[in-house]
Amino acid sequence: MSRTLRSIFFVVLLLVLSGSVSAQDADGGGKLCGTLSGAASSRSLDGTGGIYMTSRGTLRVLIVFASFPDDETPHPYWPAHGPPLFMQQFIDPDTTSNSQASYNLTNYFHQMSLGQFHVVGEAVWVEMTHSQLEYWNNGFGRANLNALQERVDPLVDFSMYDGWTKEANYTHTNVPDGQVDMIIMVWRTTMWEFLGEASLGYKPGFLADGKRIEMGFPERIAFPLGSGVTCKYPYNDRPYQAMQTMAHELGHWLLGGPHPYSTTIFGKHAYWGLLCNGQRVASCANAYERERLGWIDVPEIQPDSNLTFTDYLSTGVAYKYHPANGYPFEYFYMENHQRLSVFDDVTANSADKGIWVLHQKGPYMEMDDLRIRPSDGNWNWENPGVTTQCFSQGLPVFKRGVPKTLTGESHRDQIPTPTSLVNWMFVFKNPEGELNCGAFFRGERFVGAFSADVSPVFSPYSNPNSNTWDNQATPFSFEIVDEIDGVVTVRYNSNQLDAAPARRYLGRDPTVQDTLSGWISLAWGAQWPEGQNLEADVNWSELQRQIGDNGVWITMYVGQATQWRDGSIAYDTSGAIPVLFRSRVRDAQGKYSAWSNIHRTTMVNPNGTEEQRNEVSNRYSLEPNYPNPFNPSTKIVYRVPSLAAGQAGQEFVELRVFDVLGREVATLVDGVKEPGEYSVAFDATGLASGVYFYRLTAGGFTTTRRMIVVK
Repeated sequence: MSRTLRSIFFVVLLLVLSGSVSAQDADGGGKLCGTLSGAASSRSLDGTGGIYMTSRGTLRVLIVFASFPDDETPHPYWPAHGPPLFMQQFIDPDTTSNSQASYNLTNYFHQMSLGQFHVVGEAVWVEMTHSQLEYWNNGFGRANLNALQERVDPLVDFSMYDGWTKEANYTHTNVPDGQVDMIIMVWRTTMWEFLGEASLGYKPGFLADGKRIEMGFPERIAFPLGSGVTCKYPYNDRPYQAMQTMAHELGHWLLGGPHPYSTTIFGKHAYWGLLCNGQRVASCANAYERERLGWIDVPEIQPDSNLTFTDYLSTGVAYKYHPANGYPFEYFYMENHQRLSVFDDVTANSADKGIWVLHQKGPYMEMDDLRIRPSDGNWNWENPGVTTQCFSQGLPVFKRGVPKTLTGESHRDQIPTPTSLVNWMFVFKNPEGELNCGAFFRGERFVGAFSADVSPVFSPYSNPNSNTWDNQATPFSFEIVDEIDGVVTVRYNSNQLDAAPARRYLGRDPTVQDTLSGWISLAWGAQWPEGQNLEADVNWSELQRQIGDNGVWITMYVGQATQWRDGSIAYDTSGAIPVLFRSRVRDAQGKYSAWSNIHRTTMVNPNGTEEQRNEVSNRYSLEPNYPNPFNPSTKIVYRVPSLAAGQAGQEFVELRVFDVLGREVATLVDGVKEPGEYSVAFDATGLASGVYFYRLTAGGFTTTRRMIVVK
C-alpha cells in the first residue's frame, strides 16, 4: 500500500481518538512516528535504564513551540501567531512545583518512574520568518535548524541544557559533555507525514552558547549524535495528546528505536505503553517498559501462593509468567489498574478495573508482538453492514458472534471483514440490535480487566486462554481469590484444576436445529468449534432465566448437562417481551464459575399486551424447587396459564406443603392469581430434617413435588 494511503488510515484513527471524525478529515497528517531503527540488533537486553538518555535523576529539557507566519488554521488550544494555551504548564521549572495537569511532562515521568526520573525545564514560543511552503517537502530538519539558530538562540541559554554524559548504552553520568541533552520541537502544522520523530531532522550540528546541538538519533549511522526530538501539535489535538506525542519520542531515547508494532497496516493490536501502537491510544508505561528502564522490578509469578496486587501505576507492583514452550522472551504481564491516576489510560471505560493481562511475544523489534488479553475474550465478529451514522463516514458495523478462542479477535484488535483487513471497531451492534458509536478498540463500553465479580479466572479453559502466542497450550492459570478496596489477591495454581472453573459462554446450541416454533436450545459447554473446553472436574451446571429487564432470576435447570431445550413459553425473536438467560458451572471442589454472559431473546405474549411482563404459557406447571436439598430456605416456581377466550382471566390457586404423614405444615399460596409465572420462598426454619411435599392445585389441575430439608 502506498505511503499516502497509510497516512490517510492513520489520520482517521487519530481524529477519532481526538473526538471528531468525518470523511473530510482523511486528507492530511501522516504516520504516527517517523522513527526507524537502524541498529536494533546491536542493543543488549542485559542492561536496564535508559539506553541513550538517562532514566534516573533530573534531566533539564527545553520545549520549543514553533509556528509559521502564514498559518491561519483554527486551533482550539493554539491561537495563530501566539503561544499555545497552557504553554508553561507542559513542563515544571524545577522538582518542587509538583504540577498535577494531565498534560504535564514532569508529572507524567514522575508517576511512571515512581519519583526516580525528573524531567524539568522551560517552554518557549517562536514564530518563523519563513512560510510553510519553504519546508513543505519533508523539510522538518531545515525548519528545526532555522528555528533554533534564528529564533530560539536569542531567547535561551543553551548551556543550561547540558547536564549529562553518555558513557555507554545504559550508562550515564550527571556531568556536562559539551552537548545539549534534549530539545523538544513542537510544531503548529500537519504538513509533515509523521506526528513525531526521535531526532531534530538529520542535519549537521552547530554550536550555540558554547554547546553542540546535534540533529540525529543514535541508531542512525550517518547521524548518531542527537540533542532532541520533533513533534507536531495538529489542529484537532488536545494538550494531553500533544504531551503523549512528546513522551513517545522521548521513549525512543529511553528504550531504543524499534516499536512493538510493524510498518504494515493490518494485524494490529491496541494496548498501552510508552511506545504504544496508535501512539495516543494509551500512554501508561507497561510493566515491560518500566522494568527495562529500571523503575520497577517484575518478578516471575510463583505457583501455589497468594500474591497481592496493589495499584500498578502508583506502586509498580506487577508479575510476569514465561511459558516454557513459548518464544525465548515471551511473557504474560499482569498489572492491577485501579484508575487512580490521570495517566492510567489502559481503557476508555472508567469503571473497568482489575487485573489486566498483556501478552508479549518478544522485545520491541518493529513487529506486532504485543497485545492485550481482555477478559471479554476472542470472538468471531459478524459484519452485518456499513453505516454512516458514526463520525460522518462509512464504517463497518460489528456484532459479536460465537466464541473463537484460538483464531478470533478481541475488541482491542483490528477486525478483518470480507473487504478489508484494517478495521478498528468504531461501530458496535449490541444484542438488543442498537448501533453504538465510539472508540471501542480503546475499551469503551467493554470489559477487559479480570475481576472477582466478572471474570476471576485466566486459564487454558477461559476465553481468552493462556496459550502461547502460537496457540500452544500452557499449564498457566490464575484465579482472583479476593478483592478489597482495589487490592487484588491472585493465586497461580500449579494444578490447573485447583482453581475455580472459567466463566462460560452461553448461546444458542449449534448442535441442535430447532424446527418447532416457539422453542429454544441453549448450550454453555464446548459445542462451538473454537469454544471453551470444560475442566475435567466440572460436574454440575445451573441455568437461570429472567422475564423482562426488571424481572427475577429463576433457576430453570440444575444438573450435569451443558445443554437445555425449552418450549414452555413462546420464544420468538420478533416478540416484545425480553427473555434473559445466564449459566454457571461448579467443579468437584464445590467452586463455582462466574456467571456467563447474558443471552437475550424475546417472547410473544399470547394476550398481546406489552405491559404484561409475566411469563405466560398454555399449561400449568410446578417447577423443581431450588436449592434442593436446602437449609433453611428454598424457592418454588409455578405457572398459571392463559384461559380460553370468553373465560375469566384469573384462577384460584393453592400451594401447600405437607410432611411424609400427609400433615399440612405450610400454606404458601391461597388466592386468585393472574396468568403468569410466580416465585415463592419457603422457609423451613422450625421444621425437622426430612422429606416434604409441595402441591399445586388450580382450575382442576393438581401436581406434587418432593423436597428435602437437611439441617
